[in-house]
Amino acid sequence: MNNTYIGSVCEGTPGNFTCSTTMKSNQHKRVEIYAFIDPLCADCWGLEPIIKRLQIEYGQYFTFRYLITLKKRDLDNPKQLYKMAEHWNKIAQLTGMFSDSNIWFESPPCASNIALAIKAAEFQGRAAGFRFLRRIREQIFVCKKSFHRYDEFIDVAKMAKLNIEEFVSDMISKRPEKALLCDKRFSYEMEIDDFPTLVFFNTDTDEEGIKIPGRYNYDIYVQVLTEMLGETPIPQSPPSLEKYLKKHPFVATKELATIYNLSEQSIRCKMKKLKLKQIVEEVPLKFGSFWRYIN
Repeated sequence: MNNTYIGSVCEGTPGNFTCSTTMKSNQHKRVEIYAFIDPLCADCWGLEPIIKRLQIEYGQYFTFRYLITLKKRDLDNPKQLYKMAEHWNKIAQLTGMFSDSNIWFESPPCASNIALAIKAAEFQGRAAGFRFLRRIREQIFVCKKSFHRYDEFIDVAKMAKLNIEEFVSDMISKRPEKALLCDKRFSYEMEIDDFPTLVFFNTDTDEEGIKIPGRYNYDIYVQVLTEMLGETPIPQSPPSLEKYLKKHPFVATKELATIYNLSEQSIRCKMKKLKLKQIVEEVPLKFGSFWRYIN
């Protein structure tokens, strides 16, 4: 992507959004960032490394929340399925975030059920919601899971270390549906047309937010955060590679290169050393590699 962004003023304030299930913090943070995504969107998946780095380096300045909105897809239209598969391949090559496009021809994923499961997970807190979203997208994009069966969601909930009893209770209730409708309403109010779209608000002022549709270079998001803060934020250093992998046990080479601001070659050298120590195993894929932390 280029080094400029098309930002726009976003009317409304985050204070008007009252359906939040996860935006609770013990300390005041001056900026709120809302990421509008579709869980089946390859561009949203491709933005994951940039969001991770932003949270690591500048998370002390902002709160962050994903909002789920589903694109309209005609799964009975072979031409549209082909276009979606082609786009998945293109984004995978650009971002290093692998996606197996064959899923659209073999068994297209059940978007509505996936979205409801994500909202159900969020009722266990922001961190739990982040873990579940990451894990379910890994299963969709890398493992070609379509999630037509209820037990598949339970498996992901276990991977994300959720309270399974609570998750099941929320899944069969009306709460996820109401939360998803709330996300959809907020998306409509913010006039969100592209995915992903990040909206930045400064909670200390009544000024309107800045909306950034699309996927841009990391520096663009830091630039917007700096503008919202009115000062230059001080980045924090990332944790050791092994510590990060322990918390995030399945990551792409290019993802780590983005997070640690290193070349892919440097990351591969470091990961090969961890592989020799039997700390990780490599998962080679069509577009790049992922690494799995060995417990």
